[in-house]
Amino acid sequence: MNFRKRRKRVTLFLYNDDFNSFETVCLSLRSYLPNCNAIRAEQLAMLAHNNGKTQIASGFSPEIYQIQANLIRSGLIIETN
Repeated sequence: MNFRKRRKRVTLFLYNDDFNSFETVCLSLRSYLPNCNAIRAEQLAMLAHNNGKTQIASGFSPEIYQIQANLIRSGLIIETN
């Protein structure tokens, strides 16, 4: 029998940091998250600032890992779960 392996859903979390400016975080989110406009990027940045971390994306590999790599390359602190 040939069983297909189920893909695991991956969630990305953005952490608050003292290194990046608010504008840098918003620009990075708008650049690399699909369907993320200026208002959504500001909301995500504010949630991370106020709560310490926030969920920014969820999906399947390899797409979600490409988003994670781009955000880390831009200097943000990103964690997968």
